[in-house]
Amino acid sequence: MRTIAGCLLVLLIASIAASQDMKPAHYIAAIEEGKFHGWPANNGVWNWGNEILVGFTQGEFENSPGHNIKGIERSLFARSKDGGENWTTFDPENFLDDENIKWQPKGKTVLETPLNFTHAGVAMRIFATGYHGNDDPEGGFYYSYDRGATWKGPHVLGNLNSHPELAGKVLTPRTDYIVTGPRECFLFITASIPLAGQDAGTKTSGRIACIKTKDGALNFEFVTWITPASPEYRAVMPQTVRLNNGDYLMAFRKIYLIKHDVESAIEVWVSKDRCKTWYYCSTVRTFEDNSNPPAIVELEDGRICCVYGDRDAQRVAGKYSNDQGETWGTEFVIRDHYQSVDDWADMGYPRIIQRPDGKLAVMYYWASEQHLQQHIACSIWQP
Repeated sequence: MRTIAGCLLVLLIASIAASQDMKPAHYIAAIEEGKFHGWPANNGVWNWGNEILVGFTQGEFENSPGHNIKGIERSLFARSKDGGENWTTFDPENFLDDENIKWQPKGKTVLETPLNFTHAGVAMRIFATGYHGNDDPEGGFYYSYDRGATWKGPHVLGNLNSHPELAGKVLTPRTDYIVTGPRECFLFITASIPLAGQDAGTKTSGRIACIKTKDGALNFEFVTWITPASPEYRAVMPQTVRLNNGDYLMAFRKIYLIKHDVESAIEVWVSKDRCKTWYYCSTVRTFEDNSNPPAIVELEDGRICCVYGDRDAQRVAGKYSNDQGETWGTEFVIRDHYQSVDDWADMGYPRIIQRPDGKLAVMYYWASEQHLQQHIACSIWQP
């Protein structure tokens, strides 16, 4: 029979072990002397069990106002086969390659053979304009059948740009899609909307839409606008998950164009009818200055985890929801003590996955006391 002291000791050891599991471990996914690495949220993440593929942008590092990047902005990848602890970086041939500062598509074609979205190694990369390393107002995509080792493209988004809702608008999507069948896929994009009374291209709002393919990316159809057109804010950089209950949950970055008590926020919207209609669900976080795009995942236990960079507090943080995104708990810190060569916290833009062992892995860009130039980091913890 165990003594009371022995039982207390067991509980204490279990408590210490649990607290150690909760503490994130930090790894470097991509780093190179004299180079700036950034923006995983702009480039995408894919995973196959413990194999993780994350995209990022790399350029020459230069301490200057704004982002410390100059020269050609290359779109590269980092791959881990052990759940985010060890990484290799690579640049596939004929993938977003260009000698210009920003990549501009050459030879974009119509896809001739339908994609199989349920192929074991499939990945899709959406590109457009208005963010680091890409410049194509009509948008398009690449695809891979070997987990990102090689890519086919660039291909057009069917005749999507001639749709009355999108004709004449500049597309600014990141990679955000949900596969629903061998030939069927929902994609979530943004479009730049010129504000009334402003010269074209000088001041714009942003609006999120849902599009869909039912024939393996040969054609794309416009489904609906998700957020309203607003002269007050831009709705951009969404990430969407399909919940186990069938709902579609989207978190996105909301940036106010007009001065408010708060400058920006992370909002969550939901669809209960397979993306036909959407409504506001909750606000994860508001920011005094400038926000960061969110990354979300539904955990095996049914909770939702949303993570983001907080440039005001200079840290990467997150929150959990126990009710499908309707409310959010206390913020937890994934990583703090950001340090770089200047005072601005140029960091964040995360993407997140859950590993087969239940741990979470979040990829983001960061600078530390040991590595003052921005690099791609990965933090892993037990939720």
